[in-house]
Amino acid sequence: MVALRPLQVTLDDVCFCHWPVPETAVQAAVPDWLTVETADGDAWVSAVAATVDRVETFGIEVAGPSELLTVRTYVRGPTGQRGVCVLALFGDDRRTTTAVSELFRITVGDATPRTLSTADRRRVLDAGERRLFECRYTAGGEPVAIPPDSLASFLVDRQRYFTTGRFGTHLVGSVGHDPWRLDRVDATVTGSVLPLVDISDREAEPLVHHSPGLRVSIAPPVPP
Repeated sequence: MVALRPLQVTLDDVCFCHWPVPETAVQAAVPDWLTVETADGDAWVSAVAATVDRVETFGIEVAGPSELLTVRTYVRGPTGQRGVCVLALFGDDRRTTTAVSELFRITVGDATPRTLSTADRRRVLDAGERRLFECRYTAGGEPVAIPPDSLASFLVDRQRYFTTGRFGTHLVGSVGHDPWRLDRVDATVTGSVLPLVDISDREAEPLVHHSPGLRVSIAPPVPP
């Protein structure tokens, strides 16, 4: 195990795919001390795929370029704090995924995320020869700030994560960054990440957001 230290992660070309799902299905997938948060009448599970340009700690680079995909849902802690619970983590670089998995206290999955550049962009998640998920998209236009109290803000702009430590310890970590800015995106999604976290897919079309990227500071989780 590596020591837990604050990480600064520079993200590029961030693609968010959000699926609306029944609240009861998500509650069964998160620790029982967390409460699932809903928006527009649904709970939500998101795949966040990004190119990691650089991972640093105290200004020292600890991992270089890689591809990372996290699966997360939206929760409140015991005191009502809003945040995310990471349900799954996939990457193509051992150093990056080890550093991030230690913070989120989650095992790295054995599927591999990749970015394919054709006439448009393609974010994929493959398990061997089998393609589990693909988002094909084009993005452009001037990125704009997310309106407060919007569904986009609910799904994208989170500044805490919750996890469970050894012996069932309740832990919360902070995520610091400049405000997210989203640009226009046209996307087609095939497959789903929901079966990977044991949540039934009700075949709803996912909502897709895209950001050019930003720099994120992730602090180690501590008891609330």
